[in-house]
Amino acid sequence: MRFATGMVLIDAPHSALNMLGIDESLADRNVTRVKTFRRGGKRYPYVSPQAWRYWWRFTLKEHFNWELSPLYREQKQVFTAANPLKYPDDDVFGYMRAFKKGGVNVTVTRVSPLKNTPLISVLPDRSSITVDEGYASRHEGDPVPYSQEFYSTVFKGAFSLDLDSVGRFTIVSKAGFKNLLTWGDVPRDKKGNPKKGTEDVVNEIREMERIAEELGVQRTEKEWLMPPEIRKTRATEAIKALRLLTGGAKQSQYHTDVTPKFVLLLNVDAGINPFISDLVFEEKGEIRFDAEALAKRLKDLKEVIPEGTKLYIGYDAGFVRSLGWDVNEMAKAVKEAGVEVFTGTVGEAVDEFAREIEAYYG
Repeated sequence: MRFATGMVLIDAPHSALNMLGIDESLADRNVTRVKTFRRGGKRYPYVSPQAWRYWWRFTLKEHFNWELSPLYREQKQVFTAANPLKYPDDDVFGYMRAFKKGGVNVTVTRVSPLKNTPLISVLPDRSSITVDEGYASRHEGDPVPYSQEFYSTVFKGAFSLDLDSVGRFTIVSKAGFKNLLTWGDVPRDKKGNPKKGTEDVVNEIREMERIAEELGVQRTEKEWLMPPEIRKTRATEAIKALRLLTGGAKQSQYHTDVTPKFVLLLNVDAGINPFISDLVFEEKGEIRFDAEALAKRLKDLKEVIPEGTKLYIGYDAGFVRSLGWDVNEMAKAVKEAGVEVFTGTVGEAVDEFAREIEAYYG
């Protein structure tokens, strides 16, 4: 059991990365609002987890040549091809296809090996959101007023990639674990042949078996396992995509670089993420990092941190300088807790972390 866990900070100095649209509950219908949520007595801007995953997928397609699974519409549902052998994003991001085809239940689901939080603003809305007032005036007559919210903040998000699940597909009659169709799902006639109307299902199974044969997939009754090289490539590329992350709404007006400016990366032998709680927090309008809290947390989790594993701290020098952070002090606190530390740029940290993941697959 091995999970590649991490935390990212994305600088959004003048941005509107994920929009709510017009808030119909308010009297002013001319304001396009950003997404926010309430925690206690404060509201915080956020980027939805689906949006972050969309950016991640797009980056893998653009920079790592991933062939993304096509989308299909059936019975008011939208789903992917549900073919994790052919499409790496079906493998890493999971899928759900639930309907009947030709009278056959072709439901297959896969729990995503890659899990992520929303990207949540460290600063509350009162300290980060501004309303930009403008006018549409490229026409005859009076200009039309409009308003657009945007923010200046830092977003934090966390993720976990289940390294054992990447390239491993189960065939168990349980939600999330029946990843593939099998011949047992195909109704038979009295002669033992597939019934009429099941041709599409039969073709899907045959195509999956053909791909498995070509790739050298190990197959048992309950599990299919892809070769280590393919699993290694998919897992490491999913992590490497972070340093090239591309996406976000309103880029034409509020152009923002969404590549992380600070990352914490750690392999853990448990399905937990040590970075989700408030290591990064707001204090009197400033963004702080609690190195002591991180060190204590990792010390508590020492038994599930594999021997030889390092905490990778990647940072942009300008970003941490603007916040007044001392990365050396962070590293010192963690080392005193008994965990080895690597510090470098975000790209260097991601690449070194990817090498550690590669070693896990052998």
